[in-house]
Amino acid sequence: MAQKTMIQAITDALAVELKNDENVLVFGEDVGNNGGVFRATEGLQAEFGEDRVFDTPLAESGIGGLAIGLALEGFRPVPEIQFFGFVFEVMDSVAGQMARMRYRTGGTRTAPITIRAPFGGGVHTPELHADNLEGLMLNRQVLK
Repeated sequence: MAQKTMIQAITDALAVELKNDENVLVFGEDVGNNGGVFRATEGLQAEFGEDRVFDTPLAESGIGGLAIGLALEGFRPVPEIQFFGFVFEVMDSVAGQMARMRYRTGGTRTAPITIRAPFGGGVHTPELHADNLEGLMLNRQVLK
């Protein structure tokens, strides 16, 4: 049985999706040449190019807005929020836009977005880098 770290599995999964679908885009703070947090995107920009794996400014709200716009234009965005502690900066995009797109457009549009964000205590990082906030994402509103 093959053994790999969680980071290797994430990198491999991203590479598979980038290979399988030309509309998949990976972007965020330092995900390009630097290889992202914990090097989860290492080598992806070299393999798939700067148009598909690219850096963004340090602005989580902008990353969320970009993901929405790209999704509505037929892309499959995979935005990375550099650390999950910064999720509050993008929550309007997540809860107010992404999660409601199908409902708000009467089922005519969707926003297929996969958000990636490292999280968790025990990595001995400063505040906002080690928060365990994943419970925030477990709550959703089901509209019928």
